[in-house]
Amino acid sequence: MFSLAKIIPGSVITTTTTKVGENQIRAADQIFALNGFPPEKTDKVIWVSPTLKPQNKKIIGCGFEEFTHLSKICLDKNWSLIAETDGAANRHIKAPSAHEPVIPQECNVCFYLAGLDVINQPLNTEYVHRPEVFSRITGLEPNNTITSETIAKLLDDPQGGLKNIPANALRIAYLTHADTKERITVGKAISELLQHYDFICIH
Repeated sequence: MFSLAKIIPGSVITTTTTKVGENQIRAADQIFALNGFPPEKTDKVIWVSPTLKPQNKKIIGCGFEEFTHLSKICLDKNWSLIAETDGAANRHIKAPSAHEPVIPQECNVCFYLAGLDVINQPLNTEYVHRPEVFSRITGLEPNNTITSETIAKLLDDPQGGLKNIPANALRIAYLTHADTKERITVGKAISELLQHYDFICIH
């Protein structure tokens, strides 16, 4: 999120609709609570959340009404707004639970991230967040090997990568950890299987 914010022109507001580690928001140039926003002067990358007081070392994000308020400010100021709407507990792929992802209807571009480094790894909690949901969506049995086909099934499923994306939002599949020739090849194979994304990035 912060890497993306740095390359978008102008000031970029960042937030979450879930929760993030209190140390993570330090990547922003400025940090504000929602009741103190907007400031008179803004830097490049700005973090905004309802409170800056951590709970169990986590910063709690915006509810839908708070996000709507924040998005109206950004629209009025012509600022970009990026929200982290789901987390993967430091895993590089996940399947969403019943209450996930928490995507506000104002979002008009949605990224779904998946790490290519999970290819050929077993379906378990070491590599996958919510492996039981991943198994239910893809049909892959626990501890069986994750393949390009199973990742494509997850991303293309209405209860997987497509879940809760607003109807008119741009859909982008972002395949990360393409740091070897083999993973690039796998990423291309996955991209050929995906049918419901406007863009596919392999990085």
